Amino acid sequence: MLLPSAFYPHAACLAKHLPHLRPSQVKGLALWVGATILARSSCQNAVLGALQTFGFGWHTTRQYLREWLRDGTDRAAPCQVQLDVDACFAPLLRWVLAWWQGSELTLAVDPTSKGEALVALVVSVVYRGLAIPVAWRIKTGGQAGPWMPDLCDLLDCLGSVVPPDMTVRVLCDRGLQSPRLWKAIRRQGWHPYMRYDRHMTFQATTGPRWPAWRFVAREGQYTVTAGKAFRARKRSCTLIVLWVPGQDHPWVVLTDEPPDDVDLGAYGLRVWIEQGFRTLKRMGWQWHRTRRLDPARVDRHWLVLAHGTRVEEARLRGLAPGRVRRPPPEPAAPDHRPLSVFQLGWYQAQRLLHRGYAWARVWLQPLPGPDPPDKMQWVDPPAG
Repeated sequence: MLLPSAFYPHAACLAKHLPHLRPSQVKGLALWVGATILARSSCQNAVLGALQTFGFGWHTTRQYLREWLRDGTDRAAPCQVQLDVDACFAPLLRWVLAWWQGSELTLAVDPTSKGEALVALVVSVVYRGLAIPVAWRIKTGGQAGPWMPDLCDLLDCLGSVVPPDMTVRVLCDRGLQSPRLWKAIRRQGWHPYMRYDRHMTFQATTGPRWPAWRFVAREGQYTVTAGKAFRARKRSCTLIVLWVPGQDHPWVVLTDEPPDDVDLGAYGLRVWIEQGFRTLKRMGWQWHRTRRLDPARVDRHWLVLAHGTRVEEARLRGLAPGRVRRPPPEPAAPDHRPLSVFQLGWYQAQRLLHRGYAWARVWLQPLPGPDPPDKMQWVDPPAG
């Protein structure tokens, strides 16, 4: 099956950044990706509808798209060629880093689900209020089994891609505070920022052991101190306790960074992964509507889901996107986003697809994370 001529620039981009894929795999991926952008949905019928405008036959195209998602031995004409999704994770992160501007990177680890049928364990790069999935593992919902081996494998897949001089912080919510995951993050030379229950115990270097909630007395206070966490299996680390006004309880986060290097607002970026999941579902690719329930096939579907920065920076500078050829030396955060970076990029990608070309110069330039609320008061750890 031939690609529409408008898809060839995107196929060339995929072949450049995913060089391990065979030409037939690149062609199928380019067809899925291009049609998904045009359809504003990754559901098969929506993708088929978008391809109808190029004169594709419905039944032939549907069978082609289905076959691309299947394992080689499950295809109508069985073959030995397999699409190893895990082998795509390192190239995907390398692709992100090729466009990345800056020496710091923040990753978030979190699960998302499709009802009770599927659970996706996802590692994402958090970026401008959203998250870019770079590695994932699909699990059947409702089945007992450990998650940590899968998450550690995903981190090991990505570790060799990141330059050793880059500071990487990995954000994990409650429920993923495993010692095994902590070690896997540190094994890559990265810094875990792991949230814990407020009742966990911590012994500051200069004081006795207390429940973490005792380190701040009321809203508007925070502390950052080194010491040892837990009673039985003690861990040398840094405790962050932050009680933001309006919250019922303080946030309790452990990291291995020294207190002077801690980014107090780093953990606040974790909420961006929730917005990233929304773009994969209702606000974007409509993944929650897929009828694919086999984890292996959903893996391939997620590869499909994996330009808005340039558009946003052009709007802030009062220029047309085509006239912005390089990132600004000092990026400016918008006071208000009427549209997310995802939506801006989506509309621009649709426009470029219709015109049959792709931008040669794009980049990812992160903005500073959210600052702690004003008038937060530092408090010393309790002395006794």
